[in-house]
Amino acid sequence: MYLFNKYKNCSYCNEPFNDKLWCKKCDPRCLIECWTSGNSDTDEFIKNTIYNVRHDFSGVFLEWVPFNRISDIKLIGEGGFSKVYSAIWINGKSSYKVRNYGIWEKLVSQPTKVALKKLNGSQNISVDYLDKIKLHWNLYLSNPDFLKFYGITKDPKTKEFITILQFGNMGNLRDILSNNFNYILWKDKIKLLHDLVTDLQYAHRLKCFHNDFRSENILRNNALYFISDFGSTFGVVMAEFSSGKTPFYNRKHNLSLAFDICNGLRPEFGEGTPDIYKRLSYKCMNANPDERPTSNELYRILRFWYSAIIGDNTEKLGKDIKAIFEKADTEIPNIITSYGTDPDAVYVSREFTFNNLPKPANSSMITSYLNEEHYEDSQLYGLGVASSFLPN
Repeated sequence: MYLFNKYKNCSYCNEPFNDKLWCKKCDPRCLIECWTSGNSDTDEFIKNTIYNVRHDFSGVFLEWVPFNRISDIKLIGEGGFSKVYSAIWINGKSSYKVRNYGIWEKLVSQPTKVALKKLNGSQNISVDYLDKIKLHWNLYLSNPDFLKFYGITKDPKTKEFITILQFGNMGNLRDILSNNFNYILWKDKIKLLHDLVTDLQYAHRLKCFHNDFRSENILRNNALYFISDFGSTFGVVMAEFSSGKTPFYNRKHNLSLAFDICNGLRPEFGEGTPDIYKRLSYKCMNANPDERPTSNELYRILRFWYSAIIGDNTEKLGKDIKAIFEKADTEIPNIITSYGTDPDAVYVSREFTFNNLPKPANSSMITSYLNEEHYEDSQLYGLGVASSFLPN
């Protein structure tokens, strides 16, 4: 009763707490009062999400979670800008149910396995860091299938901020490709790419463009895949789906590689990869960003390809697409995925400050893929076909 007697008005809006919105069995004041992250902007952001849910009845809001309510913390991944851990959230996500007359009643929560993402150097969280956190929150609100964002905590030793996220219980896509590549058919690859583009569409609608899009940042939870961090190019991920190999695995990741990429070097594709797939990937990796497909164009192309592969087609267009990918399926068991990686090939996000790099250009091979007239046929669907043929 101490909390309810002490706090009569909300510190956020200075209005009295309304029992018609919050049942007395609940702890809305605990969610809003009695804590601080140590950063006023972060406090305001979290309280915004709590305050808003009192009016939109969505039941979705962020929580400030004391670090001592997190247990069994294990490091599972590390990048240039963050570390990722698995952990148990002892109290679990607070959840409420709307009863009669709009009254909210708190439900019993259960311990929950979560992912913790510790932001390196976030002791004094910058506007840029906080904007990225807000972006993830807005993506989650706009797309219920996006990786769930539960709350924020802080490491009491390092003082670094930590976001609390849904745990991808089947690992990242790079591990899944490595362990199962020769059993993944093209229809499954196209479906996965289609689902990832759907996430990218939501990001682009919020004016976000991916800064770290790679297979290690694509998490699987049961049958769903999620983009966990915002990266290189979609075409590079397409190439890895095709070959089962990490990009530039046999090269030192240094200035020499940067020069070669600027001069048109691109990741390799697997044996038997359809030319229409290569061409779409090359368009994504085009040196001229203005000539790359939009997320909406990718969505429509991949949706059509997937529908053609799994459907009973009566039109020549669909039959052609299906035949192309079914033929490519026969090559999958023959693709060798065991390979040695150069010790200086580092797959961690890093910031390079190379000077005097050449202006990015396409190689002659990529140019030929993009320009050859024989690609102007129905098989390319959307790459060389009039837009009037594209479904909405």
